[in-house]
Amino acid sequence: MVNDMACDMTVTQAESAATGGLNVSRACMPITGWGRLPNGAEMVQYDAPMFFSFTEHSLLSQYPNMRAECHWHIDFEFTYIMRGHMWYFVNGESVRLEEGQGIFVNSRQLHYGFTKDNAECEFSCTLLNPTRMGVPNAVYERFIAPILTDSSMPYIVFDADSEYGNALVDSVRRIHRAKFGCSTCNEHPALSGPVSSEFVSSEPVDMLYRTLWSDSESLTVLSCFYAMVRALTAFAEEREGEGSRVGGVDEAKIAALRSMIDYVQQHYHQRVTLAQIAAAGCVGRTQCAVLFHDMVGQSPIEFVNDVRVRAGAELLATTQLPVAEIAVRVGFSRSSFFARVFQRYMHVTPSAYRRSMRR
Repeated sequence: MVNDMACDMTVTQAESAATGGLNVSRACMPITGWGRLPNGAEMVQYDAPMFFSFTEHSLLSQYPNMRAECHWHIDFEFTYIMRGHMWYFVNGESVRLEEGQGIFVNSRQLHYGFTKDNAECEFSCTLLNPTRMGVPNAVYERFIAPILTDSSMPYIVFDADSEYGNALVDSVRRIHRAKFGCSTCNEHPALSGPVSSEFVSSEPVDMLYRTLWSDSESLTVLSCFYAMVRALTAFAEEREGEGSRVGGVDEAKIAALRSMIDYVQQHYHQRVTLAQIAAAGCVGRTQCAVLFHDMVGQSPIEFVNDVRVRAGAELLATTQLPVAEIAVRVGFSRSSFFARVFQRYMHVTPSAYRRSMRR
């Protein structure tokens, strides 16, 4: 989450390029009631204290422009589509995920979910930190480290039609039930139709967002982690036997972009220039712009503004700070410019957004 920090920054209007707006049917909302906010991807608030896992149950429309921020983290990520569809970007590739499909994103891969057609998508997303699950060193070195370092496996799309895909789907469902139980009452609060009954249990849960404190819930996470590692190992062995590779990722480009994204996320509240972003990735300004365009779908400055708007949305929803002060804290020299950029990305003014979050 974004810390309340005093900061100053200027950005010229010339640097801010317009982005194509999406007609979202209702106000975009951060996922405060359900889990990880779209902003600050590496700052994961784990809900299983012993085993460093996190699970959210979300709608794509809860993200600005129905698009998550391009990010990376050390965690394994498992996203499962409960209803609707979305696209998933991983290291420059985009794949469409349909209801009943899931995607595993390996550690340290650049990724985000998004829409191309404004269609709503309900999904479950689980993060598991492979380095903090408390497994013995011998097990980690033999089974987990090879997955972490497998450059041929940046992601895997799976469903229940194969043995190992079914194992991943089952594990995702079990972790989801361990956290939420029947918390959705068969549906996400923002939707009226039922989700798959396979995702819910008969046990009521009092909170929509909760941590896994009981031993049985935490052990469910650990057992599912082992089952997932087994399935991923089997996927890797099958692919190795077929002599195929997933992706074709240019590791140097990914590393450069990762460094530039880190720089923006750490300095968005300060004055940020294209030259500074490029320097963070040890590339020229032209190459910087090309990498962001090809792999993020935004210009570097559009990405900076995206990060700032998300940070501003969080402060609007969670503090009583005046809009003018929020504008300065998230990197804008003038509140009027912040309001224009905010409305471009969120399709609503800052004040209207704040009111909608307090209803």
